[in-house]
Amino acid sequence: MKKALASVLAALSISAFAAWDRVGSLQVADVAAQGEAAAKVGQMIGNPFAAAALAAALADLPTVKFFGPAREKATLLVPLFLDTKDVAENPADALDSLEYAVLYPVSISKEEFMKRHEGSVEKDGVVIVKGDLSGEDKDDEKTYVVFSQDGKWAGASDDIEQAKLALAEVKVAEKPLKGEVARLRVGPKAVKSLVEAVKASAKEMSPEDKAALDSLKSFAVGFKVSDRGVDMNGSVSFADGSEFAKVGLKPLGADPFAFADKSVLAASVKAEDAGNNDIMTDKKWNDLLAVVKKHGIDLAKFFSRGKTGIAEIYTFDIPAFVKYMTENMEALSKVDSEKLLEDVSKIGEGEKFAAKAPAYASAVSVKDFESQWKIGERFAATLPEAAGRKPFYVYFCSVSSILKAVAPHALAQVPEEQRAAMKPVVDAFAVETKTGIAFMLWRPKEGGSMRMTLRFSADEIRGVGGLVGAAMMLGGPAHTGVDVEDGDDGDDED
Repeated sequence: MKKALASVLAALSISAFAAWDRVGSLQVADVAAQGEAAAKVGQMIGNPFAAAALAAALADLPTVKFFGPAREKATLLVPLFLDTKDVAENPADALDSLEYAVLYPVSISKEEFMKRHEGSVEKDGVVIVKGDLSGEDKDDEKTYVVFSQDGKWAGASDDIEQAKLALAEVKVAEKPLKGEVARLRVGPKAVKSLVEAVKASAKEMSPEDKAALDSLKSFAVGFKVSDRGVDMNGSVSFADGSEFAKVGLKPLGADPFAFADKSVLAASVKAEDAGNNDIMTDKKWNDLLAVVKKHGIDLAKFFSRGKTGIAEIYTFDIPAFVKYMTENMEALSKVDSEKLLEDVSKIGEGEKFAAKAPAYASAVSVKDFESQWKIGERFAATLPEAAGRKPFYVYFCSVSSILKAVAPHALAQVPEEQRAAMKPVVDAFAVETKTGIAFMLWRPKEGGSMRMTLRFSADEIRGVGGLVGAAMMLGGPAHTGVDVEDGDDGDDED
């Protein structure tokens, strides 16, 4: 009895003194839209069973079990709350107070809802349900549910105040998702609280990172599945007058990848005044080689740097890499990777970020390999919308091309007597697709938010998905080292 009373008093104390403020919201599309997205992903990876499994998981979501079927074409909202009073008084631990609630588009009445939950009671307009939203811990947990006056929405949380606050977010839940499956939004007031909490809790943070956080104003990110692939779309706004607010005001030209020939498998290009970060200099390159060599890795043996115009071209020599790894296996096994990364991260440390910078490009190629297409046309095929956006930064990478480039060298490591049998399998999966992974940043107008789109093309997902599926099927004997032909353990079955 005393324990129960202490728990109640603790809950009342938190509720009475916490200053809950919505710091963000996650909006999720209706079940039909989620199911359609799951089906498309299943088609992309070429596995109908995966799509069926995803659809079954959607039907088995705890929210559906708790609230019943959702209203058609209505979205679910998960408001995120932070105790802003705690942020002010104890910012280092404020993130521990991050909480969430659920705003659900109910299709049943309050009375029907209560019938679904045996032992539920209503007090002062709040329905108290035994257990959490997953239906577990019925002896120790309670969920508070508040219905809207029109009966179309229900806010739920393990905190009464948060349940009521969730119900105040109907307008956010009614915002159109425009084909997206989910969207996370974090506004200016929320960002300020989160930034203070992150800065206080971070063990180490450079002045540049702190400046970046301080300039952040708001952001949003959404996920979309279409016939073209899987997209992540987002927007970020920065404080007026900050260096980050000045980035990207000058767009790229019509053919930013013109420098790249068919040997380039990944590349990025940014326009003038798109920031001085990530720009490689001769000093930085020499410092990198020296730091890595100090840790026992001679990077120059298999990785070289060249220049053409504004572009840095890095060439990876796979045979040289294999040879180097083979000859130095024992020494490489002693490399402290954590310390290596720590030392590498210090290269260029202390440089102050500035928006003003020259145009710059960086690319990676594989020695003696050529793709079927130039990277410029591959980017255009993957992200055709870029032509109308006037981006200031673009990026493209092809996993299928990387696999194609690596495949013959990987096959050469297979024992000769098995090589002939493995070659058709390797050739079947090491097939290039014209499209790949593309990313762009642009600004619709001066002073407006920075926009982004990242797309994993359907063809790329299909190719990589097939390879992963084959690896999983073949992985059992391969990773255990069991010789299935010589095994005479009577437990084996045909």
